[in-house]
Amino acid sequence: MTIRLAVSEDAAGIARVQVESWRTTYPGIVPKSYLDSLDVKKREKIWKQAAKNQPLYVAEAEGEIVGFAIGGENRDKGTYPEFDGELYAIYSYQHVHGNGTGRALFEHAARNLAERGYKKMIVSVLSQNPAVNFYQHMGGRYLGEETITIDGVDIQESFYGYDDINNI
Repeated sequence: MTIRLAVSEDAAGIARVQVESWRTTYPGIVPKSYLDSLDVKKREKIWKQAAKNQPLYVAEAEGEIVGFAIGGENRDKGTYPEFDGELYAIYSYQHVHGNGTGRALFEHAARNLAERGYKKMIVSVLSQNPAVNFYQHMGGRYLGEETITIDGVDIQESFYGYDDINNI
């Protein structure tokens, strides 16, 4: 497995990982109507632009993108002002869970934030996501929950904070 910075040509692979990850992780958590509406082509456009604007990391195995991670400035400074950085997204195919892909992506994204001058990082995760344990294992401390609404359904979202991303 290789971790590298994404280029805009990786957008289709990133979009496939994101859509497949949502569809395999969130049944019973996120409404089926929303999962069914996820569209790889629409996501591809978003990720093509993101790869141009922000450091975006991909995990590649045997020539296939199997995961990705992206982070930047905390988008919710009103709720958690002490955290200047945020891990926006980290996803991987289910078949690579447990082989170090998530850890490597997480570490690359955190290191990149540190290199860009960020000190503390926050991440949000749907509270019922089985990956919640991953964020705790990576040293995150539980900060709290908020309720978000997806397709008319209220869903709990948990926040984890990392007080010194230089130590991740």
